Amino acid sequence: MRRGPYDQKGKAMSMAVISPCGLYRYRIERDVQLDGVVAGLFGINPSYADAIENDPTMRKDIGFAKMNGWRRIIKGNVFAYRSKDVRKLGRVKDPVGPDNTAHIYQIIADADILVPMWGATTKVPKALRGEYQAMMLRLLESGKPIMHFGLTKDRDPRHPLFLPYSTPLIQWGAS
Repeated sequence: MRRGPYDQKGKAMSMAVISPCGLYRYRIERDVQLDGVVAGLFGINPSYADAIENDPTMRKDIGFAKMNGWRRIIKGNVFAYRSKDVRKLGRVKDPVGPDNTAHIYQIIADADILVPMWGATTKVPKALRGEYQAMMLRLLESGKPIMHFGLTKDRDPRHPLFLPYSTPLIQWGAS
């Protein structure tokens, strides 16, 4: 676990759980503001963001957190393998990661609301697409509120990267 900058009381404002080999990122957190809920965000796979550095998606996630009044975001991914190219997931031995499921359950437990945001599932090979259903089942079984930023034409939760900050959150099942 790596922690980023600290606040005036010595509390980490960001952290990331990255495997010792560096190939997998299981969890990343950002404290965004003093009040509000903790949002569990669930993407497709991590890029290079870590406890200190943000990638474009993390910057967008932080912007949405500010717009929606979230105190903290905790992000996990369907696939924990770190790559800028989602197509690479089909070429690695274990794209999910050996510890991902345990971290996903902990993120769900730590969050007040859950926000799937992985975009079109057709981005990954067919053999890996069952992982999305497994993730959605975990979210639904939690009994916690599930929100999203709209659905793709194939009814997958939209990825936030190219959405305007004015995009409203929608209760899962209400669309």
